[in-house]
Amino acid sequence: IQNMKNLGIEDRDIFIDKESGKNMERENYQMLKRLVRTGDTILFDSLTRLGRNMNDTLEEFRYYEKHKVNLQFIKEPYINVNYTGESTNDVIQSAIQKATLTILSAFAEKERIDIKQRQAEGIALARKQGKRLGRPPVEITEEFTDAYKEWKSGSITAVGAMKKYGIKRSSFYKLAKQYEEKIK
Repeated sequence: IQNMKNLGIEDRDIFIDKESGKNMERENYQMLKRLVRTGDTILFDSLTRLGRNMNDTLEEFRYYEKHKVNLQFIKEPYINVNYTGESTNDVIQSAIQKATLTILSAFAEKERIDIKQRQAEGIALARKQGKRLGRPPVEITEEFTDAYKEWKSGSITAVGAMKKYGIKRSSFYKLAKQYEEKIK
């Protein structure tokens, strides 16, 4: 964001996605696509914001090419696309950019696959070492016991017990099952 501001881009013209680049259904990115017009320039931090796999990246690139939208990439300026209106330059520039784009998007896709692989290996190693993964298990508390007893006695509904004691639905029923097994 700071890179964009340093280039003089106003806040209202900056579209920020919180979602990963692997998902093309990013809300702000889709809004940007709807608003952009021929001759506009979009500045991306990196090519990976177009997509993480080669096909998605190339498809997005072709979309902007078809609509003659200029693309600039802060981290990969050598694939910037600027439509000058001179067809010879545009053809040569386009060929070079497509070759570079294909290579870079293939590397981005490989990097994503590698990250997922390393993550899976890390999780497997942690499990093998007996490390606890995920959220800590919910515990039966005195509050839950009170809520359970009121619910089972019929003086309150399950939803009422959840609200009264601030217990989430999934936790309530999970704890109820554990509690019933415990008191058998």
